[in-house]
Amino acid sequence: MDPVFSTVSTCLHKVLGREVSIEPETNIISDLGLDSLQMIEFLLTVEDALEVELDFENMDMDYLQSVDAFCHFVSTRD
Repeated sequence: MDPVFSTVSTCLHKVLGREVSIEPETNIISDLGLDSLQMIEFLLTVEDALEVELDFENMDMDYLQSVDAFCHFVSTRD
């Protein structure tokens, strides 16, 4: 399993507080139902876990259309 995907999945489970099936095509917003506070917590958790900086205000929402797209986005950050 891809380590970025594994870490992102772990972060999603932590923020949601429950086990859910997370596949590469899972939509972070519509399939998992993260609200705005959970989304901020998720992004901060990913930053800490992967030691990256994400620009929340300028992040394209297309990256949240699937876990795979988000993982690709995160993988390109320093």
